[in-house]
Amino acid sequence: MKIRNIPRTCCLLLLALALGACAEQPRPVSEERPAAAPTPSAQETPAAAAATPGAQTPAPAPGAARLRPSPAEVRAALARAYKGAVAFEEADGRAAVGDFNGDGAEDLVVAVRPAAGRVEELNADLANWIVYEPLTVRPPDPRDFDPHEGVQKLKPREGRPRVEAGDVLLVVLHGFGDGGWRNPEAQQTYLLKNVAGSELRTQAPIEAKAAARRKTPRLRGDVLRERLAGGEGFLYWTGAGYGWFGAAGDER
Repeated sequence: MKIRNIPRTCCLLLLALALGACAEQPRPVSEERPAAAPTPSAQETPAAAAATPGAQTPAPAPGAARLRPSPAEVRAALARAYKGAVAFEEADGRAAVGDFNGDGAEDLVVAVRPAAGRVEELNADLANWIVYEPLTVRPPDPRDFDPHEGVQKLKPREGRPRVEAGDVLLVVLHGFGDGGWRNPEAQQTYLLKNVAGSELRTQAPIEAKAAARRKTPRLRGDVLRERLAGGEGFLYWTGAGYGWFGAAGDER
């Protein structure tokens, strides 16, 4: 029996149907799951990056919570600025940090005593620090306002105060740049006499104004609130030094 020749058109049609059937075969579903995103290591987290040496840390906002300085940090800052002329007693521990002069850098305030045999050095005319007595600074009187100059002037101080051997003083070390008072270039410092009180704490200017019973002087930065001789008040930056504002009007 002879098989008849299949027309070429039929062969092509059969081939096309076969290829179509193959194309429609379902593909096996892959059981592989996409890999999970890698969990960042401790070294890659933002907190760890901020702790990396040399990383830039933004300056805290006025009145923001700040880390309390360690005794070792305080001693290092004092040694840099005063070269051993003042002594910090760790048992005393009166210290605070804040942006007291309002320049955006963190400052340090700490209670100290004159180092033995260094009093004359603290009183030297060419010293790198400024001895100041905030209790003698009077807030500007509105009657002294000069409308032409647009400023209020403080009354001139009566002579330069002198440090005595038994004094307890407040050092104010103004910060510089992102490192604040920890920055090796931070050198501007004030030595405040007769205002080393108790319960030192930093307070934001807006809070200090709200707590005051009367109008406060212009506050350019944080204030240092404390108890002094039984009364409460705060130290504030006048633009040229530090003044005392008593809660009950006792500037003394």
